[in-house]
Amino acid sequence: MNVPSSGRPVTTLLQAVSVTTTGVLPAFLLGALAVQIRDDLDLGPAQMGIAAATLFAVSGTLARPLGGVVQRVGAGRGMVFSAILATVALAGAGAAPSFPVLVAALFIGGLANAMAQPSANLGISRSIGSNRLGLAFGVKQSSIPMASLLGGLAVPGIALVLGWRYAFFFGAGLALGLAVWAFFRGQAPLTTTTAAGHPEDRGTPRAGLVVLTIGAGLAAAAATSLGVFLVDSMVQSGIEPSTAGFIFAGAAVVGLSIRILLGALMDKMPTRSPYVLIANLLVAGVVGYLMLSVGSTALMVTGTLLAYSAGWTWPGLLHFAVVRDNRQAAASATGVVQTGLSLGAAGGPLLFGLLVSATSYSTAWVVAGIVALAAAITFRIGRRMIRRARGVSVFTLRRPFSNPVKETS
Repeated sequence: MNVPSSGRPVTTLLQAVSVTTTGVLPAFLLGALAVQIRDDLDLGPAQMGIAAATLFAVSGTLARPLGGVVQRVGAGRGMVFSAILATVALAGAGAAPSFPVLVAALFIGGLANAMAQPSANLGISRSIGSNRLGLAFGVKQSSIPMASLLGGLAVPGIALVLGWRYAFFFGAGLALGLAVWAFFRGQAPLTTTTAAGHPEDRGTPRAGLVVLTIGAGLAAAAATSLGVFLVDSMVQSGIEPSTAGFIFAGAAVVGLSIRILLGALMDKMPTRSPYVLIANLLVAGVVGYLMLSVGSTALMVTGTLLAYSAGWTWPGLLHFAVVRDNRQAAASATGVVQTGLSLGAAGGPLLFGLLVSATSYSTAWVVAGIVALAAAITFRIGRRMIRRARGVSVFTLRRPFSNPVKETS
């Protein structure tokens, strides 16, 4: 059954992409501008990891309770609050005279990100029909590579011309504009009547959701380290900072495009499990991480493209799968998953930075690949648990040209 849409889907989707982009922008500007920030504030890889981890740790800790807040106040108000917090975080990071102030700004950025994802997901759940839900989440989750793209372009376009601080100030201006837009557009809180319009809501078994959250945390730990340390890793291997910035931006464009394509494919193939596809993408991404560990320019470029196009294109599929089964409580359900995503995104760069300081980038990329492989296995386990809880055989054989049974997970 197709769940009809309500509201203004195109505008809602644009706001969802915007708010999730600004929610993570401080972390990815930090990664892209790492070389300039480290020189100016005299920071090491471990301190950069701590700074990025702060945003995601705060986001992970508060994603579930703030998801509940968004469920009550509505997507529109949640977006306004998130955008205001992102404005403060970006402006604070740009003005930071020292490491403690930078960390404080990223702490506020964590609050913004914790509200951004549930707000965007709730808005999409209310406004987008089931036949376009996969595409909507593919577009919405393009916010992560969009933040990477902005960060990459900020290196040659702003940081090397005006200074790294101006990149954060420009980001603050964008976030402030979004806050004003979301405030004047507004959205009513989700009502019982509205929620009841989603008869396909099946809910996700609690145990399965917990395992998926763990898998998301592992996958995010590897992927976020890619976003935070890739540019610095390329520069350390001998690539010019401006070239590294363009490679970073190019990989983000590839990842952005593939996320949208995967979302559209899910709408065309409702019998296929998004969790299986997520696991397969992560396995392919492992090859990319191993290429990055070699350190040669050619393999680093190839590994970057593969790691982005496979190992970091799964978040839209995860949000789609959870919201598809929890349309009535999209903000609350995805708040749980966002906890794993954010804590993984916090722990990954922190441990990655410490590992680089103790060993080398080569060793750290190998470990990132191992973590991504563990995430793929965890998603497979979570899918099996969900299917068993629903009484669906784990091993379902499909005959060619037979009428498919809709995949439940």
